[in-house]
Amino acid sequence: MAADDGTRWDARYADRDAHITPVAPDAVATAGLVDRIPTTGRALDVACGLGAQTIWLAQRGFEVTALDVSHEAVRRVDDAARRHEVHERVAATAFDLDRGLPDDAVGFDIIVCQRFRAPHLYEALIERLVPGGWLIMTVLSETGAADPGEFHAPPGELTLFFDRPGCTLVTHHEADGEESIIVQRSS
Repeated sequence: MAADDGTRWDARYADRDAHITPVAPDAVATAGLVDRIPTTGRALDVACGLGAQTIWLAQRGFEVTALDVSHEAVRRVDDAARRHEVHERVAATAFDLDRGLPDDAVGFDIIVCQRFRAPHLYEALIERLVPGGWLIMTVLSETGAADPGEFHAPPGELTLFFDRPGCTLVTHHEADGEESIIVQRSS
């Protein structure tokens, strides 16, 4: 496990308010697609952080696997799932995503990845979706960023990878230091 990453994020999350407000991923809300997103099935929240999207997905009816490098984040997601009475639909696990995705993380109807840029996972994210499954992703982008750093994607990174055969581009937006994309696996 990336001990440095886990320790760093544990410290950041330990100082945050424990109250989690479930919220749809920004790209879904901005594009007005909440009604098009399925309401049942299996979901994966990659780099789930404190779990705002995890809880939102569980409240919609999904069985959610939530992954994060931080043990503190996972503990907080578990607590939030209990408070929001969806704990039976949430399985949060500390996992080092630098190693890829867990072998058993397959067959998802929806995958959410918010503000975690990991190009080494892009292919696996599509492969882990069922046909017709949705990928909802936002990364930091150099486009419109006041001071882009090492974790900012070059302009158009998501469309360059995901606008391809086997994927249907539903929506894309890039501005103000972020790039968001929603695609459906078509085959």
